Amino acid sequence: MELVPQLNGSGQRTSAARDLQPPKGGVILVNWNGAEFTIPCIESLLKSNYPNYQIIVVDNGSRDGSPERIVQEYPQVELLRQLSNSGLPKARNQGIECALKLGSEYAITLDNDTRADPDMISHLVGTAELANRASVVGPKIYWLHHPNRLWFAYGRLSLWTGVYSNPVYNQVDQGQFEEPVEMEVASGCCMLIPKKVFQTVGGFDEAFGRWAHDDVDWSLRCRRAGFGIIFSPKAKLWHRVGGSAQKISGASIRYHATRDQLWTLRKAATRWQIFTIASFYPLRAIVRISAMVARGQWDCIPAELRGAKDGFFGSIVRRDPSRLALPQGQ
Repeated sequence: MELVPQLNGSGQRTSAARDLQPPKGGVILVNWNGAEFTIPCIESLLKSNYPNYQIIVVDNGSRDGSPERIVQEYPQVELLRQLSNSGLPKARNQGIECALKLGSEYAITLDNDTRADPDMISHLVGTAELANRASVVGPKIYWLHHPNRLWFAYGRLSLWTGVYSNPVYNQVDQGQFEEPVEMEVASGCCMLIPKKVFQTVGGFDEAFGRWAHDDVDWSLRCRRAGFGIIFSPKAKLWHRVGGSAQKISGASIRYHATRDQLWTLRKAATRWQIFTIASFYPLRAIVRISAMVARGQWDCIPAELRGAKDGFFGSIVRRDPSRLALPQGQ
């Protein structure tokens, strides 16, 4: 009978398995002209105490010299170079596919403007092992420039109102979120995906834009497939938030955020739920547009309206991500 490495809740091997290699994790970063973010992120990952992981960088056609720098300074990093920026969901899928082909049992998506705690991978893997590799796991995420203030831990989404909530947002961590909990929505900023979950659910939907809601859509598909999503409070990450987005126009972000949010809801909700979501939308739009006016973001107002029109009435482009799922035996 084949022995399987035994890990405790911190991802550390028990005495019965000290001589066995723990399951391999592939950490996927997506880089687009982001050397100032990606390099420090790689440096933080190299300090990880987890003994079996591979860093994979998918470069989306960068022209800032960052791919060359990664090749020169970090030969241990697997670099996938693309000719152009084809979007975050596609790059994530390419990275996950590479990780699994390299023998990873877990793929960890990670935004490149983050800094990982040395124990993060160990805690993520430990939580997943306790869940029999049948649950996605997310860490506790702080603001990078406010290191004790929370950005994300677990998300919730109402398919009746379309309202997405992040209950811990901007709260100071005083030990009030120290219990693992099941969540409805994980953040693509960092999620650990077991191989068998990816084999069943498939990849992120590449029809989504470069910025928003592919992770929400994937979380909903994951839960519909019968898998859990767990918040692991001991796994910690610090997020710059919006680092790469500085290179994208606010109007483009606003359009894709609105359209893709509505696409996500249309894909997941029933007819009655779509009706109630549409009823709530005008109020939400007024609040958003009022905030845009207050900030002088005049170009974002027509982008919001175009996003709503295409989100509610446009045809949903469906690019089947299940093509990336590996056969169960591989």
